[in-house]
Amino acid sequence: ENQQSLDAVRVCLKTLQPQQRDSVLLAYYEGLTHQELAERMDAPLGTVKSWIRRGLLRLRECLAERA
Repeated sequence: ENQQSLDAVRVCLKTLQPQQRDSVLLAYYEGLTHQELAERMDAPLGTVKSWIRRGLLRLRECLAERA
């Protein structure tokens, strides 16, 4: 079951727009703060927060569809 969950997350991550996927991965897997992300991605802080929020919402929707 854990492998199925990991596979579902991987599949759903691929459905995200590149900025959303990169933001989510860097924030939640590498532990970067929103400010660090904004600096690394050369984007305004508000934009990075939007990418993360939209990415997480889309991930949630995709995972619910697969459940």
